[in-house]
Amino acid sequence: MKSIKKLSVALLSVIFCVFFAACSDDSSSTSTEQHEHFEAEGWVLRWPDGSLAYRVYQGKADSSLKPLRVNANCLSEHINVKFLDDDKKEISAPKDNEHSLGWTVGDEKILDIEWEGGWGFHLKGVKKGETTLILKVKHHDHSDARTPEIRVIVDEALDADACPFQDEDEE
Repeated sequence: MKSIKKLSVALLSVIFCVFFAACSDDSSSTSTEQHEHFEAEGWVLRWPDGSLAYRVYQGKADSSLKPLRVNANCLSEHINVKFLDDDKKEISAPKDNEHSLGWTVGDEKILDIEWEGGWGFHLKGVKKGETTLILKVKHHDHSDARTPEIRVIVDEALDADACPFQDEDEE
């Protein structure tokens, strides 16, 4: 008799599990909000004059380009971010409010990033040395895309008035 009760309870448990699993299927739910992910095959960083600062396509960086450089105590020129599609054509960054530029600096004692909003930034040299930078397309609590490590060299410090590009607040 005890085994029939155990079998009945087990059978009811299986039925409830199947029923509730079917009811919670996300593919048929209309309440689940779907977010569009930004996909790019590569990244292009350009200086204000349009010249190429960095380029990577399908994880392979353009080795013909020099590393990014900035002096300590100085800002670099503004760097504009674009992306590459499957055909290696430049495409613009996402224009919605769900995506934004993010980054990780390998050694923040050497390099900082000054972001002014949008899809561009300045390198800010903190002290002489070499580090890495990873750029990301942030989407809510995760990254849709990221660069490989980008080599950045911070050269000797300059006095603020000797920096080729200054923060407007420091002028």
